Amino acid sequence: MKKYFLLLFLIVSVASFAQQRTITGTVTESENGGTLPGVNVSIKNTRQGTITDAEGRFSLNLVKGEQLVFSFIGFAAQEIKITAENSYNVVLQPASHTLGEVQVVGSRNANRTKLDSPVPVDVIDLKPLLESAPQVSITQLLQYVSPSFHSVNGSNAGDAGSALNLSQLRGLGVDQLLVLVNGKRRHKSSNINWGGLGNGATGYDLNSIPTAAIQRVEILRDGAAAQYGSDAIAGVINIVLNKTTEELTLSSTASTRRRGDGTTTRTNANYGFALGKTGGYLNTTAEFATQAIALLPGNDDAALYLGPIYGGGANTRNYDAIYTKEIDEKILSDRGIDRHYFDRRGGGSNKAKDALLFFNAAIPLRQNAEIYAFGGISHRNSQFTAVYRLPGWTERNNAFLYPDGFLPAMENIISDKSLAIGIKGKIRNWDVDISNVYGRNNFGNVITNSLNASLGLKTPTTFDAGSYNASQNTGSIDISRYFDKALKGINVAFGAQYRVESYQIVAGEEASYSKADLRTVYGLDTTGTGIVYTTKEGQIGLNGLSPGSQIHAGFRPENAVNVNRSILAGYADVEANITQKWLVSGALRLENFSGLGNVTTYKIASKYSIADWLGIRGSHNTGFRAPDLAQYYYTETSTSFQQGRAIDQVTASNQSAATRALGIPTLTPEKSKGYTLGITSQPFRNFEFTADAYLVDVNNRVGNTGNFSATDVNLPLEVRSLFVQTGTTQAKFFYNSFSTRTKGLEVTGSYRTPFRKGALTLLFGANFVKNDVTSVNTPKGLEAYRYIIFNDGEKARVTSNIPGRKVNLQGSFKVGKLTYMVRGIYFGSVTTASALNATFPKPDYFFQKLSPIWVVDASVAYSFTKSLQGVIGVNNAFNQLGDYSDKKLSALNNPSIIGIQNGSAGIQPFVRITARL
Repeated sequence: MKKYFLLLFLIVSVASFAQQRTITGTVTESENGGTLPGVNVSIKNTRQGTITDAEGRFSLNLVKGEQLVFSFIGFAAQEIKITAENSYNVVLQPASHTLGEVQVVGSRNANRTKLDSPVPVDVIDLKPLLESAPQVSITQLLQYVSPSFHSVNGSNAGDAGSALNLSQLRGLGVDQLLVLVNGKRRHKSSNINWGGLGNGATGYDLNSIPTAAIQRVEILRDGAAAQYGSDAIAGVINIVLNKTTEELTLSSTASTRRRGDGTTTRTNANYGFALGKTGGYLNTTAEFATQAIALLPGNDDAALYLGPIYGGGANTRNYDAIYTKEIDEKILSDRGIDRHYFDRRGGGSNKAKDALLFFNAAIPLRQNAEIYAFGGISHRNSQFTAVYRLPGWTERNNAFLYPDGFLPAMENIISDKSLAIGIKGKIRNWDVDISNVYGRNNFGNVITNSLNASLGLKTPTTFDAGSYNASQNTGSIDISRYFDKALKGINVAFGAQYRVESYQIVAGEEASYSKADLRTVYGLDTTGTGIVYTTKEGQIGLNGLSPGSQIHAGFRPENAVNVNRSILAGYADVEANITQKWLVSGALRLENFSGLGNVTTYKIASKYSIADWLGIRGSHNTGFRAPDLAQYYYTETSTSFQQGRAIDQVTASNQSAATRALGIPTLTPEKSKGYTLGITSQPFRNFEFTADAYLVDVNNRVGNTGNFSATDVNLPLEVRSLFVQTGTTQAKFFYNSFSTRTKGLEVTGSYRTPFRKGALTLLFGANFVKNDVTSVNTPKGLEAYRYIIFNDGEKARVTSNIPGRKVNLQGSFKVGKLTYMVRGIYFGSVTTASALNATFPKPDYFFQKLSPIWVVDASVAYSFTKSLQGVIGVNNAFNQLGDYSDKKLSALNNPSIIGIQNGSAGIQPFVRITARL
């Protein structure tokens, strides 16, 4: 270990003291003369560089080089010749490309910008959003600024999925996008989600990265599997981390909802310092967030339970002549409680605490090489509370333990770790980047304030329901070179990648899954010689009491798995400027998955500049997504509610005997073809406009089947045995059940101009998308179950649960010490499909169309000093909630807000204080 410390000391020492000349200066902006912190200052054709501090100052040691390069988001890059002078004061002009900063995602050409890219890319600077926007998590920040990005509160999913806010691009699945950090593949969450956006899918937990650690977010709105590999069917999100130095930024935000519930706080600190004097840096971030329990959105009586509370059989019937509402009201009065005692506590948001640490670092080794590292750790405690188990639900409650029933809670303990280490530099004019990235996500499940009804009075009230985890280790080598004298410039890139993925389920304690009333059924038979003997005919539950911990049963020992797979990939990528106006690019990738074989994907794209202010671009790509290990091996038992009735369901592993016996095959990769065609335009200074049409066909998408019923006597013995063992009455399975076509149009625009001694910035974005199911894959022999293999609920999830129209309008005006921001987000209509039963051959569903809504945010920021700023504002200023659930869906509850369009809980004022020291 001492040797490693000595080596690190020598590296830093060489980088620190090998310089002979120091160049200093200040960078300001032309419009108001204000200093610009965070400007990239580098020496051209070297890896030397630094960033201006809070006062716009920089200091840089010079070894060699002739040109200084200054670049900053929103401003035109500027080059200055290095002379004998050691001090340089630079004034940057606003860029004609407001968002024309250098991008990483979508191109391996280091000089590619957003506007000259042959495919659509959004580049989102987080700094102004973190200063003025009401939202504090990365998913919600992007939801309100990017029209193609969609994410809603995880409570719409339920159970463990409620702890996550999953993300979508272009209306496709949460598992059909790829997330990178600093251009390197990020690992997914280990959780399989139910309901919400990601039914039966794993997704990315973007909120495990602190917002204060992020400099910008790049969203590639085009299929990119040939460039980056599996999952990139819908596009790629690249999170670029902060590398500022010599500045401490402290920020704290608090907000609350209309009824004083759901209070959120987020406090963070970001500090960076230089490592040596040649551009090395270490940027660190610490963040802590809290989320109070939230009531269901809507009026004060939203979701109030109207049915029987204390009467026997209240889970299966309404009041009758024997058991009346008056009896309930008298019992409530005698016990000193009212019906609000039985309200759901979740539904708007979970109770949660988050603690996050992240870092981003680099140390130059010499002129053209550096070691870099980044990563972090996050820990989240999230509590989901489900539907209240009423005292009259005799098969689920024990009145001796809970005379007034109980509200079970799922405590999810989530830890996330990641570390990337690499070295990059030039070898004979080739840029070489060698890296290794490791990530791991752990998901623990503890059930509290619950019981296992089948255990009677012996039941615990807190259960360890088991856990699951997933990890990913990716080693890569990427090589590229720009040939400026070939044609009008050609960039060549190629590389290889080796990735190992693992998935593990750990069984819970026995009480969390057991069905204590199971008894073996014996029969009698006779041998050929007349001897009578007993036979085991299977098992049966005697008393009908619900097994396992309520809300979520634990993982059984037979559910435990520990599996892994390896992926080897190689790619080649070429971008050629055929002429000054015509760019052509192409990529080819070959991947080999252990157990799945080889997959080849390709991509071609082109952009032609018709005039200086107008260009046309288009692309074609093929893609694929290998099913996640969790989708092969995950199994669980939980409770859903159909017309107010509690139904225990089991999700069977795709590799289980029950799945094979039913005739459902093992999962195969999803495959896609995608097309885009669009224009880019800059008709006048400081204004840009893009419009891109797209079409994506995805074949053999993985989803969940509908629910097979325990009352179906035609199901195989293995499936019927599964019902008995788990105490469930419905079962669903993973399967490549359907194919889709997605068509859409995306439009973006921005304009920045001086206005009345200030600066006005206007942003516009819109996405119009339509999803259709093009075919359903019914396994041979299961034709009679075609409406269960792919049911109306799953069809609605992939076609109509996502707003088909989303429009973002935002304006900000900065004058003196004040910054004003106002924006409106339009979320189009959606249609939900709610299961009413598991009737064979076609279950019944209730469809409800939800009206479009506008959500308006506003804020005012005031800079008390150059170092201290305060912000007050409001999210959803006009308290737009959306439609209430239809009374036909459940006559036993008051209607509540459905809220799947934007996840809004209504008006939410906020306050923020930020200090830069």
